[in-house]
Amino acid sequence: MSGSSQRADSAGSLETQTVLNDNIITKKEVKQAFKAWTQALVDISQTYKADGFEAAEALAGDVIDGAYGYQLGAVAFKPTWASGETTFRTDREGAISYFVGGNDAYDDLGFAIGNKPDPVTGERSSWASSWFDQSVMRLDGNTATVQGLLYTEDEAGNVSYVDKTWSYQKDDDGVVRIVLHHSSSPYDTIDSPDKVKNYRVNAESFDPAHTITKKEVREAQKAWTNALVDISQTYKSEGFQAAEDLASAVIDAAYGYQAGPVAFKPTWANGNTTFRPDKAGALSYFVGGNDNYDDLGFAIGTSPNDQGERFAWADAWAENAVIRLDGDTATSMGWVYTEDETGGVGYVDKSWTYQKGDDGVVRIVMHHSSKPYA
Repeated sequence: MSGSSQRADSAGSLETQTVLNDNIITKKEVKQAFKAWTQALVDISQTYKADGFEAAEALAGDVIDGAYGYQLGAVAFKPTWASGETTFRTDREGAISYFVGGNDAYDDLGFAIGNKPDPVTGERSSWASSWFDQSVMRLDGNTATVQGLLYTEDEAGNVSYVDKTWSYQKDDDGVVRIVLHHSSSPYDTIDSPDKVKNYRVNAESFDPAHTITKKEVREAQKAWTNALVDISQTYKSEGFQAAEDLASAVIDAAYGYQAGPVAFKPTWANGNTTFRPDKAGALSYFVGGNDNYDDLGFAIGTSPNDQGERFAWADAWAENAVIRLDGDTATSMGWVYTEDETGGVGYVDKSWTYQKGDDGVVRIVMHHSSKPYA
């Protein structure tokens, strides 16, 4: 019997074995992860106070190994007190330096050591407590995202907060690890923000057919930056209503509000309207015109100068520090640049998480944008 006939006779005799990554992350695991992080921050600070730098550095290394996904590759980590060429800490070395300092390659105070030095005495107050006020939690199968306000209290009783987003992935050992961490100073701090309203999205199923590619991430970024310019130019040539209509269409196409709340922390947002989990808040942020928000309309153009003038956006583009492809979700972190019609160029620290829905469309489900720390 020839080889070809043997293959024909045996056709259909094999049973197909399907393997699916079912490392689903639960709400309980997300809460455990961010509570462990806040406790670790205090533990490192108290260890530094009691046992010195080397002990705190060793503990920080253990915390990073246990909590972050550097074993899986680059982590999208944008810390609060980081700027310039060391804004993004994609490797473990940069993360340890951020938490405790002591690395000449970075200009780090060591956030986990305690509060900033007193401007007169240089003394620092250790962290006594830390907690997280959640705005949006997304459960997207083998990844999850949580966004809200992280509070810290030092031993002197001073309480402060930062805007915080974490994204997690569960590894093959069942350990939930941070794969994105975007932390930023509030655009404008208020003394006592209201407790954040809590939203949760359950999209736990994962279909391998919905895997997002690097090309699709770049296409989504390009579409977003093009849309920003289009809205600005539409406002300039046709007025507010036309710009609002276009912004609404852009949000429907680019964001995942149809499936529930989006974890959206814009650049020019603060206080009790820091987070925009619904479309109305997103639309107001892009073009303004909603009395419930104090929005300039970022997509309209530059912030007003001393004469109250604003200039339309002429160009915008993204530069990536990290792109993570995690099945039907993907994450990017880097800088988004804007150029106005006078030639002025600015940039912001930007993180996006995308999800591909059952319709095959890649949409933004997390957006954390912040002005550079310095």
